[in-house]
Amino acid sequence: MVDRGGDYIYNQEFSFAEKVIDSLERKLPEHPIVPMMRAMSWAWRDQPIRMSSPVYSQHEKYLMETIAKSEKISAKDSNNLEAMFFEMSAHGLLAEYYAQEGSSFKAISQAKQTYNLIKRTMEHTAKSPELLFLSGLYNYFREKYPERHPMYKSFVWIFKSGDIKRGLIQLDSAVHHSKIVKIEAGLYLSYIWLRYENRADKARYYLERLHKMYPANDYFKAKYLECLMRQKDYSNALPLIQSLEKHQKPYFKMCGEIFHGVYLEKVDHSLAHAKLLYEKGLATGAKSPDRGEYYRSIAYLGLGRLAESNGDMGLAAEYYEKTIDLDETDWMTAEGEARLEKID
Repeated sequence: MVDRGGDYIYNQEFSFAEKVIDSLERKLPEHPIVPMMRAMSWAWRDQPIRMSSPVYSQHEKYLMETIAKSEKISAKDSNNLEAMFFEMSAHGLLAEYYAQEGSSFKAISQAKQTYNLIKRTMEHTAKSPELLFLSGLYNYFREKYPERHPMYKSFVWIFKSGDIKRGLIQLDSAVHHSKIVKIEAGLYLSYIWLRYENRADKARYYLERLHKMYPANDYFKAKYLECLMRQKDYSNALPLIQSLEKHQKPYFKMCGEIFHGVYLEKVDHSLAHAKLLYEKGLATGAKSPDRGEYYRSIAYLGLGRLAESNGDMGLAAEYYEKTIDLDETDWMTAEGEARLEKID
């Protein structure tokens, strides 16, 4: 039932997912899997979810219910791994949202609660492949996150050191051996390879798999498109670009428009048309200002290259500075800085 409900969630068939979750609740009314699946059902209606999303209040409500039901089980059985897993997952998601919003103290508070549970479960991953997911995330991001977000460096000393290589291995094992979190593990792992490790070749395996499994999932489609564009596989990228350009939601429409700009610049060498698409994508993205920083940085970098090719170095410098200010990935920041230095 969990598999079937998850398939409906990830393929954007939410009414069917809710019916499966209702059936699951009748069988397991006090189990935290029920509110956790409801939380994920709400989250996937508006990916990438932010605290400003209209569905966030419903998502958060079910995360809090997940924590409450997990704590109720733990009160009777302090070593119950399932209860710890679901409580960790809920606290971990809340920590992620607070970090995205810049609420560092709230993020650390939630992370500490997650960490206290992770410490108790790290030695039990052989008993439950689901635990590999959270252990893998911890091992990787404990080391990598402060590198990308220096403001957290003064906090992380309270957390045991991680292990980047082990974290990547654990996440891959979760993709292939877990039942509940295999899709989320694949998504996080692809994000790591794309945004942190700059290895689109590694990310492609997971994103191609996710896109084929859930072709109706627009978020998977957008991530797969990002990967194809990083690999300069423009022929396979073009149909996805055309599909997302028609999307009603600004986030996905912006993705399609900005990557269309890249295609026009790099493949068709139609620079004037590319400029229009970059600007159009930024205007579309302004309708959803708290998402899509990566796509904006792509557009600013492209507009900078076009301004530079036209000899307008002052305007090019402005665009490169905007790319650097967003600082979404090392490779974009590096290109922006190199081009800015050349101008100076």
